[in-house]
Amino acid sequence: MHRPEFWPVPVHRLMCKDVRLSSMLTEDRPIHRKEMKVFLSLLHEVVDRWYSAVAPLNPDIAALRGYHTELVHELESFFLSLMDNDTEDVFDERRSFAIAFDSVADMLVSFSSVFSGPTELIRFYSLILRRLEKTIHIIPEGEHGW
Repeated sequence: MHRPEFWPVPVHRLMCKDVRLSSMLTEDRPIHRKEMKVFLSLLHEVVDRWYSAVAPLNPDIAALRGYHTELVHELESFFLSLMDNDTEDVFDERRSFAIAFDSVADMLVSFSSVFSGPTELIRFYSLILRRLEKTIHIIPEGEHGW
């Protein structure tokens, strides 16, 4: 019988607790327009740290690093475009934005799925996703600076 292997996980590092303003990732409210650039920078850091911790354990996972990094860049591009251009042209890209958002959501779910614990770490990735979802919902309403 084969028992699953467990590796120590740098929880504080993965959760960016040593990074200034990291609590912004998991706050229980939509992201204000003025906070978006910092939030996206923190999201890049989350991806980098996850890969630094997990990729060495599995070459198949390591191969996805470029793809996931590009997904965050794509999401960032859409948000920055939305912030810089408030004309109706931005909404022509909704479908592409939705695809990018769904892909980032899948990425965050996959990040949490590789851990069996601690619960705080597993929940961390879902809280990031929840914050993004709350933001997406309020943008059309023009709230929080959008």
